[in-house]
Amino acid sequence: MRSLFHKFLLFSSLIILLPMALAILWSSKTLSTILERRFAEKSNAQAQQVRLLLNERQETATGLVHWIAEMPGVSDSLARRDRASLFQYLLPLVGSVQLDFIEILDRDGRIFLRVHDPTRYGDAPALAKDLRDLLQGRGDLSNYGVEERDGWAFLRAAETIQENDVVGVVSAGYALNRDLVKKLEQIAGGKVVIAIGDRLYAADGARRVANDTPQGILPKSPGTQDFQWHRDGAAPTLEVRLLLETDRGTEGLISIFFPSQEMTAAIGILQKTLLLVALLGSVLALSISCILGRRLVRPLKELVRGTEQVGVGNYSVAVRTESKDEIGALAESFNRMLEELRRSRAEVESYRDELERKFAARGRELAETEKKRAAMAHMIAHDLKNPLLGIKKTLERLEQTPPETNGEHRKKILHDLLSASDLITGMVNEMLDLYRSDFGEIPLSLAPLSIEELIQTSLRILGPEMEEKSLQVLKQSDPPHISVVADKRRLTRLLINLLSNAIKFSPDHGHIYVSARILDDNKDPGGRYLLLRVEDEGMGILKEDLPMIFDRFYSRDQGKVETGTGLGLPYCKLVAEAHGGKIWAESRDSGGLAVSVVLTSDLEAESRVYAP
Repeated sequence: MRSLFHKFLLFSSLIILLPMALAILWSSKTLSTILERRFAEKSNAQAQQVRLLLNERQETATGLVHWIAEMPGVSDSLARRDRASLFQYLLPLVGSVQLDFIEILDRDGRIFLRVHDPTRYGDAPALAKDLRDLLQGRGDLSNYGVEERDGWAFLRAAETIQENDVVGVVSAGYALNRDLVKKLEQIAGGKVVIAIGDRLYAADGARRVANDTPQGILPKSPGTQDFQWHRDGAAPTLEVRLLLETDRGTEGLISIFFPSQEMTAAIGILQKTLLLVALLGSVLALSISCILGRRLVRPLKELVRGTEQVGVGNYSVAVRTESKDEIGALAESFNRMLEELRRSRAEVESYRDELERKFAARGRELAETEKKRAAMAHMIAHDLKNPLLGIKKTLERLEQTPPETNGEHRKKILHDLLSASDLITGMVNEMLDLYRSDFGEIPLSLAPLSIEELIQTSLRILGPEMEEKSLQVLKQSDPPHISVVADKRRLTRLLINLLSNAIKFSPDHGHIYVSARILDDNKDPGGRYLLLRVEDEGMGILKEDLPMIFDRFYSRDQGKVETGTGLGLPYCKLVAEAHGGKIWAESRDSGGLAVSVVLTSDLEAESRVYAP
């Protein structure tokens, strides 16, 4: 499928047809659900007619037995066992009330009189438990309930016949036979099945529930839901369930099965209509997509022709299109691009001149950089000259010292030589480390070291300079013994640089403050930090210059004080960050500069260094 037109047809069809198909499916399912809900509501309303009929018959039977029990002469005839008189009392009821039976039981539980079936006189039927307990004086009587006799179920109303005591019971009701079930089916408009105990009563007779009874016919347990669909067969059926309520409670379940052929036919017509609408919509969508696709592809073909001409070097071609949409804007952009290409040829020479000018400027920058490197070399040589001259003068003093001079004087001279040598070695290592930092992090040789020894070593190396200016160093440590795991050589060089700057910018007879303190980490309960701080009493630094003192080759103007190479503090920053710490400077309120270094502290290492 290489043609853009065919791709457009495919994509537009998918864009149009897919939502249409989803909408039709959703509409079909939604309308089917609505029809089923309406059918269920209608069926439920018809089922309620069954409930009304049964309630009406219950009221009729209950009212009749109450009237018979209260009739004057009934209790006397029963007490005298005068069946003829009692039958005369009840004879008017035989044709006026539609009941399947009206019977009167004596105290022994035998049928004393049965209006509709006189042959039952003298029978002792298997009475319901409430009747049996009542006649034996052990319980109360339920006015209305289900009674089973000889394999049949009856909806029975009963009431006691009393004088001073219970002399009998009058009962009347309806048999759950074919006539009653057919009457209920006529009212409901569907098949009716009544489940009581382990028996089912339907229009085709009564039967016990068997294991092979079809699942679609058996009702579920009472009270589970109002209705249920059965869709296993060819035609779906809706089962509406009504509880058979009596004075004893729920004694059975009435299931009414409503066939849904009419609803199924309506759903089928609906689905066919939606399918026809979908087919017509698809044809219309494809037709519109075809027309729009041809109008879309035509200007694109013009653009293809124009690009082919540009490919062979012909920049005079122009694309013509009447489209006013994005494709028309693309054609205009293409024409403007051709105009820019024609102008670009004239601008190539000016670009070349500009490049040559930039190359010349870059050459001048390189020359300036070379001058800076030369100046740096000069500064390094100048810084190394002073300690080398000091070594030379010390050696001359040592040479001029008579051999018989006491050992303390000679020892002091040798100590000065060692201090100057350490200073030169540190400066050289400092330059090498700064050079290495341009190619990555400097390597560290980590080991436990004592901060107290570190300070003493640094002060010993710088002792001659401090003596020359009569400076006094005030030390403070909290706690007295502090250790860290660090690179001893580089950390010593860091402290020497800080002390050297403090000595350089301190006035004669001034003070230098060196403090070390352990800080707790508020975020990490077990974390600790070392704060190392060097302060002087010099002129300090302007606030705007503080952020730049750790930049390479930066040196502050301190009047008559000779500045260095501008590499000492950058080296200190490099060492602090290599140890995972940080460094900063601030002006003191009383004058001078304070430089602080924060490093992590290792409690384990401290315990090893100062272990007894």
